[in-house]
Amino acid sequence: PLRFVPNQVWLDAVKSELPMNTITRLLKHLVPQIEDLAVRNGGMIDELQVMDFIRQTTMVGLLPVPHPIVIRKYQPNKYTCLWFTVFQWGVIFMHNQMVPLFDSSTIKLFIVQTV
Repeated sequence: PLRFVPNQVWLDAVKSELPMNTITRLLKHLVPQIEDLAVRNGGMIDELQVMDFIRQTTMVGLLPVPHPIVIRKYQPNKYTCLWFTVFQWGVIFMHNQMVPLFDSSTIKLFIVQTV
């Protein structure tokens, strides 16, 4: 079997599909502040100090507001009712195949009509 080996073309294609705007905005805001923190500590900073700094830093107003959730109510019609009925009977039929509850040669779940 061939092993996957990433190349520059693959990386460029993947990068073009990633939503990097939010991450870039966040990094442009945080990197200078973390570099400042490192300078104040004499150039030495560890992961715990960075994590504490990030926990205490607010991102309010920096990141984009998420889209509102749109709620749509179900509006029944004859097609969805037909689909749901066929689906229900199909599930009932398939779950009872081991037990001879139905004779599969005489059951029709739906009829195809041509005009």
